[in-house]
Order: sequence, then C-alpha cells, then structure tokens
Amino acid sequence: MGKSSTPAPDYGPLAQASKESAEIMAGLGQQQLDFAKQQYGEVKPLMDQITQGQLAAQQQQMDMAQNYFDYQQSTFRPLEQSIVADAENFNTAEYREQLASQAAADAGLAFAQTQKANQRAMASMGVNPNAGKFQGLASQSNLGLAAQRAGTMNATRRQAEQMGYARKLDAAGLGRGLSGASLGAYGGATAAGSAAGASAQSAGAAYMAGMGQGASTIGSGLNMQMSGLSNILNNQTTAYINSNDSMLGDLGGFLGGAASLMKAWPSDRRIKENIEEVGVDQRTALTLYEFNYKGDETRRFRGVMADEVELVYPDAVEDTDLGFKAVRYDLLGIEFKEVA
Repeated sequence: MGKSSTPAPDYGPLAQASKESAEIMAGLGQQQLDFAKQQYGEVKPLMDQITQGQLAAQQQQMDMAQNYFDYQQSTFRPLEQSIVADAENFNTAEYREQLASQAAADAGLAFAQTQKANQRAMASMGVNPNAGKFQGLASQSNLGLAAQRAGTMNATRRQAEQMGYARKLDAAGLGRGLSGASLGAYGGATAAGSAAGASAQSAGAAYMAGMGQGASTIGSGLNMQMSGLSNILNNQTTAYINSNDSMLGDLGGFLGGAASLMKAWPSDRRIKENIEEVGVDQRTALTLYEFNYKGDETRRFRGVMADEVELVYPDAVEDTDLGFKAVRYDLLGIEFKEVA
C-alpha cells in the first residue's frame, strides 16, 4: 500500500509544551494546597479561642437576660398588678360613696370640735354662750370654719392619695424597660452564639476553599494537556485523511490491483463514509456494511467495522503504522469484496 507523500507534521513541541503546562499547573496547585493546609493550622487555634470567647459572651448575656426577667417578674409585675387593681377600684360607686361618707364625718367632727372650743372661750370671758344671738353667730361661724376645715382635710387626703398613686406609676415605669432589656440580652446571646458557630467553621471553610482552588488549578493544567494532545491527534488524523497523496487517496487503486494478496483490510470507521447497514453475518453475528473510502466515492465495498470486531474477536484486529484499525477477514471467514 502506498504511503502519503505529505510528511507527517511534527507535533512533538506541542506535546512537550502541553506536558510542561500540566506540570507547572500541578506544581502551582500543590503549592496552593500546601498553603491552605498551613494557613488552616495557623488560624485554627486562633479561631477556636475566638469561638470560646463568643460562647462565653453568649452565656453572660443569657444570664443577664434571665436576671432581668426574674427581677421584672418578682418586683415590678406585682406592683403593676396593684396599680391596675387601684385604678379599677377608683371607678366604682362604692368607692365614691366611701369618700363622700368620710368627708361628711370629717366635717361633723370638725364642727363639734370648733363649737366646744368657742363655748369654752365665751365662758372664760363671762359671756353667756346660751344667748340666742350669740348662738346664731357662733353657729354660722362654726359651720363655715368646719366646712373649710373638712375641705382642707379632704383635699390633703386626696393629694396624699394621688401622690402615692403617682409614685407607684413612677416605680412601675422603672421596670418598663426590663422586658426590652431582657429581650435585647437574649438577642445578643443568640447573635453571639451564631457568631461562635461561624467562627468555628471559618478555618475549615477557608481550608476547603483553598483545596478547591488548588484542585481547580491542577485540573486546568490537566485540561490544557488533554486539549493539546487532542489537537495533535485530530490534526494528525485530518492531515492524513485530507492529503491528496494519502493512503486513502491510493486505497481504491490498490484494492483493485492487490485485493487477493491482502490479509488485513483497512476497516477503521474513521476512513469510511456513506456507510449503510446491509445485513448480518450468520456465523459471526457481525453486522455487514456497504461504504466507500474517503477520497474515492466511485467505488463501494462490503465488510465489517473494526471497532465492532475488536469487541468480540480482538485477535482479528490489527493496528496499522498510520494509527488506523485493520481486520483479518481470513480469520473471520467473511469475504471482503467490492460491490460497485
């Protein structure tokens, strides 16, 4: 079989460059992995210390929140409840009647005390306290004095009562912020706990990120090598297939002149085109195809595909110097023949 007159391209430098690129990238990726491991070892103790501090802060704030809550429940909650009870008591008819009765009693007591005091004073001056005129003036004066005195006493009581109520409100106001402070402390404790969890995971997360970066770098290098080698293979194949003086260009004529002398026939799927399935060989169960070789569309042949034969009859398949597969039809008992 004639060889191609086109020299095979030299892809050695490209293959070497692909190999060197992969090695460089692998080295860089390993450095990244080593640095990530080193950094993890250095940072992990520090992050553990930070985590412990955050957990301690969480516990302190939890204790503070509980203290606020307990103090509000034990001290200010009963005070507020008493204020509510007092407020409800103020708005009852019974309480209003009680205040009115107390005011009347105060007025009567004041009047009696004033009258006795006037009688003693008149007697000491030789005035007959039983005289009608004296009695009228004294009664009128005493009533006014008693009313004034009773009003003053009632006002004083009301003022004292209202002041006491106001002080209760002030005291209750001191505890108003405790519930918010308690919630704030609980919130701070939760935040500290969450931060502690994040800190505990940060060193490992950084390590994993470094490993991912190193692996990505190594993978990029390997992909560069695979891409370069794939380009070499594809270009070599294309060069041989498309060359006008290639083996495929001379294959048709060679088959016509030396068919009876060949033992291994070129049967690689890559050098065939216009492939049609035409049947199955009963003895070997191999599929039979009709096709033409690339470069010669005027002649068609019937045979098998090397890749299918290799799966079940590997001894009947050979590798040619050009990188294609050939089939030993004599070992299969199948006739390779030209059909058109």
